[in-house]
Amino acid sequence: MKITKRQLRRIIKEEKQRLIMEMNSDGTISDDEGEAEVNLMMQVEMEIDELIQLIADEAAGIGGPFRRAGIKARALRLLADKVHNAR
Repeated sequence: MKITKRQLRRIIKEEKQRLIMEMNSDGTISDDEGEAEVNLMMQVEMEIDELIQLIADEAAGIGGPFRRAGIKARALRLLADKVHNAR
């Protein structure tokens, strides 16, 4: 699923507002902390999107029109397994 820059900005703004609303009165979540987390999430999402695009491009180059889907599926499965095991 592709996401536009406008949608990403809206999501980030909503997440920032949500984090601000969740701040504890004792200050356990500061303004900087919430913004840093939002920035991290944005960076992670962009890196993942770039990796997915790289996988698609390389799979097409390796497998051509017939085998690229299988190569891409195996690479995405590997990525999903790595993410799942990182928990």
